[in-house]
Amino acid sequence: MQKIVTFLAAIMVAFTAFLIWPQKDQSEGFGDTDAPDRKETAASDPDPDELPEPEPFELTLIHTNDTHTVMDNIARRASLIEEIRRANPHHLLLSAGDVTSWEIGRKAQDSLANAVFMNHLDYDGMVLGNHEFDLGEGIIDHGPLSTYIKHAAHPVLGANVDFSQDAFLEPYADYSYTEEPADGRINKGFVQTVGEEQIGVFGITQYKEVVTVPGDVSFSDYTQAAKQAVAHFESIGIDKIVALTHIGIGHDRTLAEEVPGIDVIIGGHSHVTTNPPNQIGDTLVVQTGEYDTNLGELKVVFDEEGKIIDHSGKLHPTKNAEIHPDTARVQELFDEALALGIVSYEDFIGHIIKAGELDTYEAFIE
Repeated sequence: MQKIVTFLAAIMVAFTAFLIWPQKDQSEGFGDTDAPDRKETAASDPDPDELPEPEPFELTLIHTNDTHTVMDNIARRASLIEEIRRANPHHLLLSAGDVTSWEIGRKAQDSLANAVFMNHLDYDGMVLGNHEFDLGEGIIDHGPLSTYIKHAAHPVLGANVDFSQDAFLEPYADYSYTEEPADGRINKGFVQTVGEEQIGVFGITQYKEVVTVPGDVSFSDYTQAAKQAVAHFESIGIDKIVALTHIGIGHDRTLAEEVPGIDVIIGGHSHVTTNPPNQIGDTLVVQTGEYDTNLGELKVVFDEEGKIIDHSGKLHPTKNAEIHPDTARVQELFDEALALGIVSYEDFIGHIIKAGELDTYEAFIE
């Protein structure tokens, strides 16, 4: 009897040991679809060394400056712009200011006509030049400039300009770096999405008493304004930054040296050409000359960190371009004006307005 008891006790100990012994994963080998095949999992994990390199981003900047109401090239400039846009899917069209002339007596119609034709060409933005602020000879306020801004189908920039004391311009001033660019607003800068990339654009201008009487508008240091603009864009993760400036080529070069982070400076005021583009450190500086003689085209290639790794720039003489059919009537009116002895661009604008043609132009899209 004692042997039987001992035998049964041994069986119980063995059975208990079996129950508490670590068991093999029962899912292995039983076709459990929830359990991944370790070989397949290892094979599907990407090798960091084999990941595709990020594609560089190419941006084409089409630019003008100091056009000063020269209107007889509008139809040719339109053809050049459309041609560049068609060849380059990622593009911006920008003006570095002084779109109006210094013929102060007819500033109101001058400002209106420039707004209409820049809308027709579908500009993405412009910075105010010193001649936009002209006063004198019958122009005692900034009503003409407010006419331009009110009709502009693009943001107008002035990061270092205080409009708060000017009754005509303050209603249009936002003092912001907007991520939602709006027509007919004055901003310090704006963010434009091109393709899948975001581009920060800001604008600064300079006041010189010998050229312009600014009235109730005041200007702050442009270098500090540029540093603030770059700091803002970088704080929201934007590493592709374009400055539209109307301060002159010498100041542009100084700006490039003193404000790191600006990739491209599109400048005006000096009436000079940069061909090829000036490169100061990591910054490219360009201007097109004067009086709509050239249309600028600057291609820049950015790496994944927003650094320019390649670029090429050229100036397209507008006189060599074809007349765009959508704008051909402008050329016809210009020829009519010449036949009538109208030789100034301001009088030509009056001729367009009198002919009832000014309000027929809407932006054409590539």
